[in-house]
Amino acid sequence: MATPHDDLLRVIASCAASTDSFDAKAATIFSFISGLSNPSLRRLLAEAGFIPERYAHDSSEEKLYAKAMDSLVAIALNRIGYRTEVSPERSNSADVTAAWTKGSAHTIVLDAKAFRLSRTALNPKDYKIEALSTWKKGADYASLIGPVAGFPAGSSRLFAEAIRYNITLLTFSHLAFMLEHGVTSLDALSPVWNASSIVKEEVGTEPSAEQYWTRVDKIFCESLSAPLQKWHSARRAYFTAVLEIADEQIEYYEQLKRDIRLLSREELADRAIQAMKIDGRIGTIMLRKIRAQSLLDAVEN
Repeated sequence: MATPHDDLLRVIASCAASTDSFDAKAATIFSFISGLSNPSLRRLLAEAGFIPERYAHDSSEEKLYAKAMDSLVAIALNRIGYRTEVSPERSNSADVTAAWTKGSAHTIVLDAKAFRLSRTALNPKDYKIEALSTWKKGADYASLIGPVAGFPAGSSRLFAEAIRYNITLLTFSHLAFMLEHGVTSLDALSPVWNASSIVKEEVGTEPSAEQYWTRVDKIFCESLSAPLQKWHSARRAYFTAVLEIADEQIEYYEQLKRDIRLLSREELADRAIQAMKIDGRIGTIMLRKIRAQSLLDAVEN
């Protein structure tokens, strides 16, 4: 049975194949996610944040998937009561702005992150924590949203940077739980968006992943008036969806291995030459030869 994530990938494939502008494609994806029921939206949040391995790097599909994550965050926060907006910019700005204009009014800028499960290193610089702090532009808080398996474990400079710039790290699963459990008052969420500042007071400026998430979970559940065990149980259930996504990506590579074994020697040679970009490198060297010769001729004549 197809999941909301499967359906999203079909919409992305259709958009990638169309001749519409990128903004029009993004609007189509936003419309699809907006039309999901709350249970389907929660399931999509649980599955979200993992770029399909079959997408080529820097491809239209990869860019549209990243944009879909922005829309997903905006729509989830809108469902719990925030007024949200997805930035039309593709760089040098936060992906989403969420505003609460009643009671303890506050504004949050958020960055949504998606990663490949095959990625071997989770480099703190790729999360752009410092940049996100500069994109607040008058907002009260800033938060980075990523998949549960998209954050480093153990000791990482990422958590120190989150503390330094007071950026709250959350997962898509946190948003799913907000929808599932319900938020009685957005006023009560201020400690969540200020969580890194609170963590700093409790454990210092360089928490481990375990220290950071343990305290964020406590702040999160207190703000929602939810038992910690209920959140832990829900997160385990959400994690099942992550495992299913991981199994799908593994099967993609297993099938790729089977396909490669069926190739002829000539086909394998062509694939290897293409993968190593040999012809492109030869072309670059030849062009530099020509330019060097032209420069030498110009200098000597």
